[in-house]
Amino acid sequence: MAAIKLEKRYPISKEKVWTYLVNDELLSSWCMPCNGFALEKGQEFVFEIDANAFFDGTFYNKVTEFEEQNFLAYQCIAKKPSLDTIVKWTLTEQDGETILMLEHSGFKRSDFMTKAMLKGGWKKMMNEHLYDKLVNS
Repeated sequence: MAAIKLEKRYPISKEKVWTYLVNDELLSSWCMPCNGFALEKGQEFVFEIDANAFFDGTFYNKVTEFEEQNFLAYQCIAKKPSLDTIVKWTLTEQDGETILMLEHSGFKRSDFMTKAMLKGGWKKMMNEHLYDKLVNS
């Protein structure tokens, strides 16, 4: 099944955008409450939100690879609904702006509803929450 692919331009340096992807506290401020993130291959961390009938509220993650200020990837697993995917962030600079690309892949055909919900959430987080944090901090 096709991956979620989103791209957003920010009028901010790549270094600052990167910091919001790899700092536990800053990541929690725009994405989801995050515990245990560290920029180390194999590092495990969790995102936790309120549970509901569809979702138990926890994403279990593990850093799989990164290149400082350019690329970050982590495995993202949920138990309810059952999900085992990869989240990749790529940063590039162009004309004094940072282009942030998200690719969330590994969905099974049966994950179509979960994928649709995650795509909506990622759009809101990138276009509103992260944008607001970056330009107003």
